[in-house]
Amino acid sequence: MSQTSLITDRRSNRLLSRKEIEAEYGLTVRYLELAAWRGDGPPFIRISNRQVRYRVSDLEAWLATRSVGGETA
Repeated sequence: MSQTSLITDRRSNRLLSRKEIEAEYGLTVRYLELAAWRGDGPPFIRISNRQVRYRVSDLEAWLATRSVGGETA
């Protein structure tokens, strides 16, 4: 496996908190909380009753399904 593949694979498996997602993607913590409660948000991993994390690859796949009009990357 090439160095680039390893870096990409590590990044896609990285776990982000809701605050990190807000900073990197602009989705607010409150939106992510409500979307999780409604069941229509990105898949997440429940670490404990009060902690969840989102895998980057799952988040980006979910975002891709939310694209409206135009071409997708």
